[in-house]
Amino acid sequence: MREIIFHGKMPDPFLKADGTRMTPAEWEANKAAIRNMVVDFEYGGMPPRPEVVEIEPLNMFRRDGFSTWYNIYAGTKETQLSFLLELYIPYIPGNSPEDIEAPYNGTEKYPVILTGDGCYCNMESDVVAEAHKHGFIAAKFNRLQIANDIYTSREGGIHNIYPGDYSDISAWAWAYQVCMDVFEKLPFVDETEVGITGHSRGGKTVMLAAAVDERIKYVCPNNCGCHGAVSHRCEVPEQETYPQRTETLADMLKKFPTWMGPKLYEYENCVEKLPYDMHYFGALIAPRYYLQCEGQQDYWINPIGAWQNFMAVKECYKYLGCEDHAGAWFRPGYHRHKLPDYAQFIDFIVRAQKGLPLSEHLQIDPYPDVPRNFDW
Repeated sequence: MREIIFHGKMPDPFLKADGTRMTPAEWEANKAAIRNMVVDFEYGGMPPRPEVVEIEPLNMFRRDGFSTWYNIYAGTKETQLSFLLELYIPYIPGNSPEDIEAPYNGTEKYPVILTGDGCYCNMESDVVAEAHKHGFIAAKFNRLQIANDIYTSREGGIHNIYPGDYSDISAWAWAYQVCMDVFEKLPFVDETEVGITGHSRGGKTVMLAAAVDERIKYVCPNNCGCHGAVSHRCEVPEQETYPQRTETLADMLKKFPTWMGPKLYEYENCVEKLPYDMHYFGALIAPRYYLQCEGQQDYWINPIGAWQNFMAVKECYKYLGCEDHAGAWFRPGYHRHKLPDYAQFIDFIVRAQKGLPLSEHLQIDPYPDVPRNFDW
């Protein structure tokens, strides 16, 4: 029998102070306050939305499609940071955007798959080709151009423009909001059909970005672990069937302080007292589309805790009347984000666009012997 440690039950996001449950309408009315609470606790809040977002076209060339790069400037009227946004656009003869300065003569508006994991180089040519096959723009930026990831200080990049206690993950999520502002300005982008995905710490980032920006329609955290799509209350110790213990909140607070909200330190050794768990972020994304991807041998990342989180997310989606908008892919394997993972997300979006039900393999229980750690 597998040993699992549960640190208290996962709380009910819909429970009111008087002990009764919110109706879906009451949830919608209270969602902003709940979002502010969990984002403040988990990530130390968010940087302010930029006063200025400017777009500088850099170049464009033709291969199997169009690659167009932009320098994005965002910040205050006095000071902005810049980062590179790369768009790989399917080529349709007679329907080719020249640049944002020239009139756009085409009629096609493309959906987008966006990742901030440019530093990981995981959106390779095979991923771009898969996106183009389904008529998507493949887009990426390097989140490290917004905030460094050196674990010890909040300096440079956005922190020089907006000082504060918000985490580096908040800073990276802010960049997704800026990208959405940019997509609204580009005539060949369908800004209503944007999906975002990220791996590991990038997966933590896309969960936060989608929770705070409701313009993002599809979200896919990939192998993102503790402080992402994993229940804080579920810990798996090393054992014969599980050769490495799972990462905990205490581990992360020690190793990655700049990723964390300051209030989390109060719960370093008592996660059962947290007034929420990570499924709240999934509930905040509903009724939009959520696909959680995990590797079952990615032991440190805690796939069992990820399944606990997804079961609770799914229950939230069911309560809000959109159960078919949330799926999970628990594949064999370790820590990676490659073409098969992107292909799952693209197929998930295409099926949603066509009004088709979830694929059967996104509804499989990978741990039927593991009990639910919630009773609501």
